Formats: sequence, C-alpha cells, structure tokens
Amino acid sequence: MMVSPKSFTPRPFPLPALADIPLEYIAQQLHDLAPLYWNRPETADCTIVVPINGHSRSSSRHRATDPSHVASHLTLQLHTDYLCTKSSLLRGLFGGYSYLDLVKPEPKPSASSSSTSRASRCLPMPSSLQPHLLPSSRPVLFLPVPDPRSIHLLIHWIYFGKSDLIETCLKEGVVDWEGVTRNVEYLGLTTDIKVFLGRWYDNWLLPNTHERPVCCPQWFSDDSDVDSDSELEGDDSEVDERSPEYGLAEEEVELSS
Repeated sequence: MMVSPKSFTPRPFPLPALADIPLEYIAQQLHDLAPLYWNRPETADCTIVVPINGHSRSSSRHRATDPSHVASHLTLQLHTDYLCTKSSLLRGLFGGYSYLDLVKPEPKPSASSSSTSRASRCLPMPSSLQPHLLPSSRPVLFLPVPDPRSIHLLIHWIYFGKSDLIETCLKEGVVDWEGVTRNVEYLGLTTDIKVFLGRWYDNWLLPNTHERPVCCPQWFSDDSDVDSDSELEGDDSEVDERSPEYGLAEEEVELSS
C-alpha cells in the first residue's frame, strides 16, 4: 500500500531558540550569504506560485504543464528564511496563520476619527483568491500579488537587501512605482524598502504631480505588518515581456483548490 507523503507542518519564525535575536541582524546575516542561495533551486525549501494573468479562478484547475495555461502561473523555488525575515505576510502564512487572521483588525484602546483600519477597508475576496498554502509535503504557497511584473525585483531585494535593480527598472519603465508599492504593501515588507520608494517618489514623481497616489496616503512612515489596502486580485494586464527574472528558477507545479 502506497503511503502518502507527510504534510508540511507550519513553524514559527524565528525559531524559539532565536526569538531574542533582532530580525534586522538575521536579515543582515542572510544578505551576506545571499550569493550562496540566490538562484539555487536545489537548496530551496519552498515554492511560490504567482498567478500572472489575474485569472486564478479558472487557472487553478489546470496543470501548469497544460500548454494553453503555461503562462498563467509563475513558480519560484525560494528559501523561507529569507522570505520570513523581510515579509510579515509570508512569515504569518508559513507560520500557519490564514490570510484573514493576518488582516483582521486588532482592538485598540481608542480609535482615531481620521483613520480607518486597513483591514476593514479590504475588499471582499473569494477564498480561492486569498494567499494560502497548498497541500504538499513542503511549503507551496499560492501568492496572488497585485503586480506580478515586479515580484522578481522584490525577491532580489529580499535576498540581497539592495534596491539597485528596482531603481534601474523604474528608470527604464520596465515596472511602475505604483505596482511595486502595492506589492510592498501586500507583502508587508520592512521599512527600508518603503524609505527607498518614498525617496524615489519625491525625487522623480512628485515634481510632476500635485498629490500622492491614492494607493498609499500615509505609507512612508508606516511599518505595519500587513497592509490589505491593495487591489489583491491584481490587474488583468499581461506581464511585460521586458520584466527581468534575474535567473530565478521555475518549475512546473500542479495547483489544487
């Protein structure tokens, strides 16, 4: 009789033995080791599945090997330690929390009349479109980011801690500022990338406009864990053929609802 593979068991990050070590220190150590792990699928311990056409309802029923749907998903072989260090959303999902748990508003002693919880502004979303772990013996995460075109850039930043590639692609128009910003909000990335994008906006976009985009009105001073103020279903535009993948390994993966 065939024995089914053991299911992945979520674990907290950092591990209890490292709970007293600041995440900033862990991140710096991982950045130093990034050349050893970047684009090394043989050492990866998780798979990230990103729908790239905004049609995850139908495409989730097809194999990635189906030629008619081969372009509907991007699959990346990555390392959970890197992802969990820089993204509060991924840290929570790999730790066993559901997306709704992570965006649920926390009670506060006093509420400001001028502010509203981001979670309460989250648009209703079918469970099939929410980020979630798929049944597997290792972590396989379905992650419908708002802007698939820029996800490779942010993953590169997560590994190396450098924004050079993002800056280059913004200047060349390969990706747009609002798309990167929505991904940063959605993933709950750390303050340093927000500071970079804030400076970029002030230097390159602010002189040409009279107001900030609606997508992030109080963004640059906010380091909240998870922001659900994005269009979580993404857009229906195709991935720009110029969008750099920077050698990230991909493999076929079957999605099950």
